[in-house]
Amino acid sequence: TSNCSSATDVEDGNADDVLGLINFMKGSDYFDYNGDCNITERRGHVLGDIYHSQLVEIGPPDASTDFTSSNEEAYFRSVNNYQSFVAKHASRRKVIYAGSNSGMLHAINAETGEEEWAFVPPFIAGIMPSIINTDLDGGVDVSYDADGNKVAKGGTNAIFGVDGSPVVHDVYMAGYDA
Repeated sequence: TSNCSSATDVEDGNADDVLGLINFMKGSDYFDYNGDCNITERRGHVLGDIYHSQLVEIGPPDASTDFTSSNEEAYFRSVNNYQSFVAKHASRRKVIYAGSNSGMLHAINAETGEEEWAFVPPFIAGIMPSIINTDLDGGVDVSYDADGNKVAKGGTNAIFGVDGSPVVHDVYMAGYDA
């Protein structure tokens, strides 16, 4: 068990676990990864591991309108004023999308590297509590500091959440004008 359980703000009960999990997903060190007994600080590495997901960058639209037959997507673009859509969104900022094993689809500003937002699909939200593993509290990477004091770091179970690559496409919806 952790050598600092009495020094944290952890309470017993389901409500505390739910709040702790939410705060962990938002970046707090709720599972005391660094072993300093402070579960309210921001973790050094907040983004879940991107293991099987390819990074996809989306910027201004640039799909082709050249076609050789009316059965092609390019034909559909050309007859539905795609050129106007391209002009309207020519300054759309570049965003990188990636799925992570922590269960989130991340949108990251391609210029600044800052996360714009993250989305947890509803079917993943139901398995997120399985991240919690109290057997790992203080049981990961146990070491000793210069004074000989035990430093026990926390941990979580890996879930293969949003593990695949995003698929992105401009979509035309008749009657929708945004």
